Amino acid sequence: MIKKATSALGEMVGGLAALALESSQLPALLARDYWTTSVLESAPGHYATGLAHGMFGVRLPAAGRGPSDEMTVRSARRPVTLDHSSLTAAHPDATGRLVVFLHGLVETERCWFRGTGFGARLADDLDTTPVYVRYNSGRHVSENGGDLVALLGRLVDSWPVPVTDIVLIGHSMGGLVARSALYQAQEQDVSWLSRVTRLVCLGTPHSGAPLERRVAQVAGLLGKSAVATPLARLLSTRSDGIQDLAHGYVHRSQWSAGAESPWRPEGGASVRRLFVSATLSRTEGSTWGRLVGDLLVAPVRADDLTEDADIVWLGGLNHFSLLHDDAVYEVLLDWLRAAEPTRVREA
Repeated sequence: MIKKATSALGEMVGGLAALALESSQLPALLARDYWTTSVLESAPGHYATGLAHGMFGVRLPAAGRGPSDEMTVRSARRPVTLDHSSLTAAHPDATGRLVVFLHGLVETERCWFRGTGFGARLADDLDTTPVYVRYNSGRHVSENGGDLVALLGRLVDSWPVPVTDIVLIGHSMGGLVARSALYQAQEQDVSWLSRVTRLVCLGTPHSGAPLERRVAQVAGLLGKSAVATPLARLLSTRSDGIQDLAHGYVHRSQWSAGAESPWRPEGGASVRRLFVSATLSRTEGSTWGRLVGDLLVAPVRADDLTEDADIVWLGGLNHFSLLHDDAVYEVLLDWLRAAEPTRVREA
């Protein structure tokens, strides 16, 4: 088990290692004039962007069009303008069935492209078109959810062919952003909401991330000591997005009120939901699994949820394995093919 945890930790810090290894590019990354070149869209550039956004909410100069905290659709590592001609050029084989992918904290859309990604596989198996979204994960989840409402509206209006079906797939924080967008879309009664038929959340901390709650508690305690004030100030620089993860906030009224759960959704859109979680342990319900989870997020429990969802647990996987593992894809494909919802468990 120690070997498995070590291996999982190694995968999680792999991005940081890749950035360090590209030392020859680091001076360019730090230079203002280089942010709008291909350096920002290189592998280390993606890691730097994701980390700066997610950890501290830093607004880096943008590569391409629009400010760096603007939510964008991406193709070939570049932002795509949401007009008919640009979308047609970026998606020449567009179908009316969209699968929208949302990355998690300190990630970019690049996280979905390890090996043959889920997007390409679903396109072959279900004749869908993948759409990859990038957002600043350091902003409040509800702010990104609001941006997603607007982005999907423009996307549907300008898509090359009529949109008949939308599936949202979010990893980690991306699942919270997708849920937030659905709640806000219902509040605003937007037209595209009727086209959303499925929501998939992979490793999403629906009831909050225990690690962030512990950090918040430590920061509060340190703030009471004059000696520890500098460390408390450092911890307080955590981004709004990270702080939202403490309780799984998806609505503005939650974080603005500062209470654990002051807001509850009333009703819900007619969207089938699949919540997938993993543990390093291969035994469901084990003490080790409950304590460690996938190293970042605890497994989903039905009594944690405020909405109906099919719940799937997978053993022997870490948080980032959920982005590319074959077992995850098989569950996803079977569920998307199913005509009626079923409550399933996978070992």
